[in-house]
Amino acid sequence: MAALLLTILFGTLIIIAFKVISILKLDLNQIITFNYFVAAGFGFLMWDAPLDFGLWQSMPWFELSIIIGVFFILTYKLFGLSSDKAGLAITAVASKMSVVIPVLAGFILFHDHLSVLKVVGILLVLLSFYFIFKPEKGLKINRQFILLPLLLLLGNGINDSMVKYTQHFYINHDEGLFLSFIFLVALGIGLIYLFFSQFIKGKFFTLKSLLGGLILGSLNYWGAWFFLKSMAAFQASFLFPVVNVGIVSLSALISFIIFRENLSKTNWLGILLAIVAIMLVSLG
Repeated sequence: MAALLLTILFGTLIIIAFKVISILKLDLNQIITFNYFVAAGFGFLMWDAPLDFGLWQSMPWFELSIIIGVFFILTYKLFGLSSDKAGLAITAVASKMSVVIPVLAGFILFHDHLSVLKVVGILLVLLSFYFIFKPEKGLKINRQFILLPLLLLLGNGINDSMVKYTQHFYINHDEGLFLSFIFLVALGIGLIYLFFSQFIKGKFFTLKSLLGGLILGSLNYWGAWFFLKSMAAFQASFLFPVVNVGIVSLSALISFIIFRENLSKTNWLGILLAIVAIMLVSLG
């Protein structure tokens, strides 16, 4: 249970970190890329994992970790692009609605326990996301770019399912090495992107970006670590809805208290539904 609560806590802190980055108008691409350097370094230092490509290649999760690492950074980029083109609200809803994919994977691949309470709870989770993210004037969708949030939904859902699949079938007390290699793959892609978009133009890392990446990378590593630990302890059909709705609800409350963001009656209804949903999923 401690790992589950810490997963929600670190996930919420990551959301708050992104909000601060947006307020301060920092270079998100630089911060995301350096964040993966920090997260990978954390893994290699904390678990004394050797920088040995031959060792990595011998691991049963090697090929999957490359795909997951690619998805890690691509979904980050896609979230930013979708927020800009399709709208933040619909992007946030699509990002969290992706929980349905690993939940279905839980029932199909991992034979999770299925009950009426759990199904009702999962449906309430999806409904709560809509209400929590719904602006007072309703969701505005730029239909020209509707494909972006749909791709984000698929990308997030598939990536979460692949992580759970790898943890379930291939990880054997080597979570630290697994995470480090994933972050290393994401770092490589991020550096390639920055090279062509910034470095060749003479724009390099700033001190603010490095500090932002240091904070985000620390949160990212421990959030992923506790999430993996939670996956080993709970069924996917329980874990993913509870973690997602917990992060969304706690983030909304913190934004209301600290950032003075207004929550409409609809938003509060969403938070209430989220609490009920967690109870139903837990009882199921």
